[in-house]
Amino acid sequence: MNVQILPTAEQKDQQDYLAARESTQQELLVYAAKTSGRSVIQIMRDYKAMAASHSRLNLVEYVRHGLFDADRHDAEARALFISNDRHWDMTHTCNNQGWSTVAEDKMLAETMLKAGGVPVPETVAVIDKSARVYAGVRKITTAEELKELVTFELGDGLFGKIVDGMVSFGAFRIDHADATHLTCAGQDPVTYATFMENIVADNAYVVQRKLSNHQDIAKYCSSIATVRMVNLLKDDGVYVPMAVIKLPQGNNIADAFWRPGNLASEVDVATGRIKTIAQRADPVVAFMDDHPEHAGLMGMTLPHWDQVVEINAKAASLFGPIRYQSTDIAITPTGPVVVELNYGGGFDLPQYASGRGMLTPEVRSFFEGFGYDFDATQKKVGLMGRLLNR
Repeated sequence: MNVQILPTAEQKDQQDYLAARESTQQELLVYAAKTSGRSVIQIMRDYKAMAASHSRLNLVEYVRHGLFDADRHDAEARALFISNDRHWDMTHTCNNQGWSTVAEDKMLAETMLKAGGVPVPETVAVIDKSARVYAGVRKITTAEELKELVTFELGDGLFGKIVDGMVSFGAFRIDHADATHLTCAGQDPVTYATFMENIVADNAYVVQRKLSNHQDIAKYCSSIATVRMVNLLKDDGVYVPMAVIKLPQGNNIADAFWRPGNLASEVDVATGRIKTIAQRADPVVAFMDDHPEHAGLMGMTLPHWDQVVEINAKAASLFGPIRYQSTDIAITPTGPVVVELNYGGGFDLPQYASGRGMLTPEVRSFFEGFGYDFDATQKKVGLMGRLLNR
């Protein structure tokens, strides 16, 4: 008998991510040349100059940001862009790396946040076949235990994410269940045994009650949206250079910008007003005047914004040794909830959502204050780039 081996939820998302992520170098160059009216040689020369500068942009980023368009960004604006490839070097320079697991392990982070009085989603269980014990949290190790959990706790739905996962790989939402099968959003029903063996596999998952969006936001997204607050912890407090709200669309259950169709909007940090509406339209980011289906998104002020700012600062300060970090905050009918706190946070999302670079003088000064030398690293990266591009 042939046994069908299904990909895990994490593996499927990784496959989808890679499939949607990049075009070939030739396709990117041809697109940029045709769109700008410049030759491929001119585009390549301009791109290489940026790749050799402090920005170290790769070709995907150069095209996606529209930097081939001479009318879109002047020289000063172009200089503010920074490659996501530099993220980890810069993050490790200013952060206490011993705290990375505290932030990225979702159960450890939840424990810290709850102890500090920060609102977080309600966790009902952890699915984990390992020997790890989770203090005060129900642990699920078998299909029968999963069936019992879902039968009694399903309510309006349960959301699962990998305990130490990133960029929402492997996330699932259980919408329906009966005595033999459970059904995740966008998937066919599977037995509890199949779910444990082929979907969860060896991963550990935190299972939480599904969150609902505040009514002012709900019509603009298909599942829970979160605000990404970029945090720089200075000696005199938390500085937020950029904020973005991620809005899932269509059948997407998670708000990551890489998922096809999802929207991301820059949010004015001082007021909570939405300033942009961006969507990936490979190989570029497209900016819209308003939500494609429901007018009123552009320019709206997010509800509970003062509370978002306050809760963000409280959460960030609890993780003070992580000097560069980010939070993902859901705005529910009863107020903001910190969904995750990230050790670092990619430079790509804030720049894609806003259409501008995040390496402002204040941000650059922050990293330089911890000894990050953009010029010295530029020379090292430039050499490596030349070797890789041969």
